[in-house]
Amino acid sequence: MSLVAGFLTSLLTMPSDYDGLRPQILAALLVLTGIGLRIEAAIIDRKS
Repeated sequence: MSLVAGFLTSLLTMPSDYDGLRPQILAALLVLTGIGLRIEAAIIDRKS
C-alpha cells in the first residue's frame, strides 16, 4: 500500500509547478518503505 501511495504522490506532483522538493521526498520515502516491507515479507515467508 505504501508503494502505491508513493507512486501516486509522485504522479500527482509531477505536473504541478511547485518548485519545492517536499512532495518528491515524501513520495521517495513511501516507495522505499513499500519496497522494504515487501522485502521483509519475502524474507519472513521464506523462513516459514
